Amino acid sequence: MLRHTPFSSRSLTIAIALTCGASATAIQAQESPDLRLEEMIVTSQKIAENIQDVPISVTAVSGEKLADAGIDNLEDLTAYLPNIHFTESGFSTQVRVRGIGSDNSQGFEQSVGMYIDGIHHGRAQLFRVPMMDMKRAELLRGPQSTLFGKNSVAGALNLTTATPTEEFEAKLTASHEMEHEQNELNAMVSGPLSDNFRARLAVRTYEEDGYFYNTYKGVDEPNTDETAARVVLDWTPTDALSFLLKAEKNEFETKGRAIEITRDVPLTDGASTYSEWLSLLNQPTFEPNLDYQRQTDISEFSDNEITNLTLTTNYDFNDHTLTFVTGKLGFDYTELCDCDFTAAEILELELFEDYDQFSQEIRITSPLGETVEWVGGVFYQDYDQIFEDRLSLRSTNALPPILVANGVSAAGILADTGAARDFEQNSEAWAIFGRVKINFMDELSLILGARYTEEKKTASKRIFLYQPSSGAETANASLGGLYWGVFQLESEAFSPTGMGHNVSGSRKETPFDPLAILEYNINDDVMTYFSYTTGSKAGGFDPRSNNAASFEFENEDSTAYEAGIKTTLADGRGELNAAVYRTNYQNLQISQFDGGVGFNVGNAKDTVVQGVEIDGRWLLADGLTASYGVSLLDFNYKNFRNGNCYVGQTPDGVTPTTCNYTGKRGVYTPEYTINLSLDYLRAITNEINFVGFIDIQQVDGHNVHVNLDPTGEIDAYTMLNMRVGVEGDRWAVGLLGKNLLDEEVISYSANAPLSDSSFGTNTHYSFIRRPMTLALEGTIRF
Repeated sequence: MLRHTPFSSRSLTIAIALTCGASATAIQAQESPDLRLEEMIVTSQKIAENIQDVPISVTAVSGEKLADAGIDNLEDLTAYLPNIHFTESGFSTQVRVRGIGSDNSQGFEQSVGMYIDGIHHGRAQLFRVPMMDMKRAELLRGPQSTLFGKNSVAGALNLTTATPTEEFEAKLTASHEMEHEQNELNAMVSGPLSDNFRARLAVRTYEEDGYFYNTYKGVDEPNTDETAARVVLDWTPTDALSFLLKAEKNEFETKGRAIEITRDVPLTDGASTYSEWLSLLNQPTFEPNLDYQRQTDISEFSDNEITNLTLTTNYDFNDHTLTFVTGKLGFDYTELCDCDFTAAEILELELFEDYDQFSQEIRITSPLGETVEWVGGVFYQDYDQIFEDRLSLRSTNALPPILVANGVSAAGILADTGAARDFEQNSEAWAIFGRVKINFMDELSLILGARYTEEKKTASKRIFLYQPSSGAETANASLGGLYWGVFQLESEAFSPTGMGHNVSGSRKETPFDPLAILEYNINDDVMTYFSYTTGSKAGGFDPRSNNAASFEFENEDSTAYEAGIKTTLADGRGELNAAVYRTNYQNLQISQFDGGVGFNVGNAKDTVVQGVEIDGRWLLADGLTASYGVSLLDFNYKNFRNGNCYVGQTPDGVTPTTCNYTGKRGVYTPEYTINLSLDYLRAITNEINFVGFIDIQQVDGHNVHVNLDPTGEIDAYTMLNMRVGVEGDRWAVGLLGKNLLDEEVISYSANAPLSDSSFGTNTHYSFIRRPMTLALEGTIRF
């Protein structure tokens, strides 16, 4: 097992106590007939409505909760939402809903669409954008093709930032975490500039020393420095016309990574481990333990910049609303990775990506409350993407002598050589969509919808060899053959398939995705629904595959069925919602480690996910609210015979080098996830309140190894977060604790490059989630 901390009985005790306490308090609450939950308003259907009236599986977190819980990014957010998983790998950021997401490839659009103020943030790097000054976060589970777009085949994150206020407001919040020297500052000012013009400014800074210690360099890592600024202008020249303009820029820089080697065993009994090989060759060694200590020699960094300009225009006419959402989105980053994950100089990899996107949506919404309600529109998006990476073996690199010592006599010519990938891609897409709701009677409604999309993509990629000291390209066939033998890398210098590695391609796709939802209200407090929908995700081209034949991958399709019930209980004091679902995925896009220095991209022919989700809230007493969520997930590869084998696995797939994963669960697919939360507010005096919350999430054990190595199975874990504090009208102080059980959780594992092919070992590197933190917070309101 990768994780050695056993499941803590304290978490089970706390969960039982919460449940029993909630039941006891609920009985007392029955004596207070005026208590009612506040409505949670969401925009998951492109209109503002009570979450209890939305006939899909959706959960939401308010902006106030996001701020109080210190939710700064998507990783923090997933601790509050069942059936969603976030992880950062060596080369990408991944989000999964109901077990479905996108793996390591800068060529993938994401299966979980993220939309911020209506703008699609569909690339993996955009998942790292910090969250600040938010109004609400919504998670829509299951395919969301009709209203949100063709690539949201697993679900959608609908994030809404705060808008200018009618009255002047200002707030300054500072926090300090003692153990890892985290310092965060959030400032906001909002209010009117004239009778019909309002503005809001939000600024955030964050810095941290890091929660790993690099014993080789003697520094804490990853050292983080983030800054963000957002300006929002709201102009309403008439009662019928409004303009909302948002400009935002985020910069975040890190030095080092939250990675350490957690497993190192030889493939043959009695043989040397990877670390022992390094010692025999007078190279720095490492300890394969989960202890928040790492050993790397290169000065790793990741410098990121994200910019966004969004204009939302609303015009009301004849009780209809015409909406224009125009967005300009871009990011670029440069990273230097010590990709052998040891202190020996073996694999130095530099990555660069530049992405520019423009989108325009126009939609019309009919009046609500009529026999027929509808929304329809058109959508356009284009983007240009450049991705480059450089693998460098400088003259001082330790790999050539290591390979010579291992019997690769020609390896000496690898010194002062490198391999380069240059990739470009552009896309142009347009779509027409619509949804109509027919209210046959007060109790019965039928929703029909569809989206038609046409997208064209073109891409090209070169892999060539070069000399790092001069930058000159080389076509040396012997060197190319060595790169193929050692790194499994096909280049223009050597091509075992005869294809070379200067490839290009184009695609055109025209998916049509229908939707049907039957909604029946048993009474004013109970709504049931049954839905059928399909989803589609574009195929494309992969920048990081080393084999030219793996350049293109196919589109992904899904067919989903869901039945649900949403209930309001105890005269508005409680909610209980449940959904049962089954989704079939055809040609699920998969990326798995190739054992060298790349990832092979392909498609799993047939995959089925199904399960049950239960969630709700209960106002237990005045000032005391409980929230809960439970998800049960069954994931099964029905036909996946072309998987990349894990180290030591005997090939049994459709080719002599692939493995049959049919019948297996996928990565990040825990059988259950449980969320429990208590939020409490109580007056101490007329001017001072006590505020606090307890949040618990328990996640069942699951596999986190990209190639499903059985040793990548982690145990169940429980995340406990808590906040206590006091507040007045214009101030607040509190203490926020995260991961208070100090769970040691591996969020991603893969094999260290070359460990199998060159050293004969099964050696894993892993990302480790943050240990326990305690932060002191203070807020001043003006």
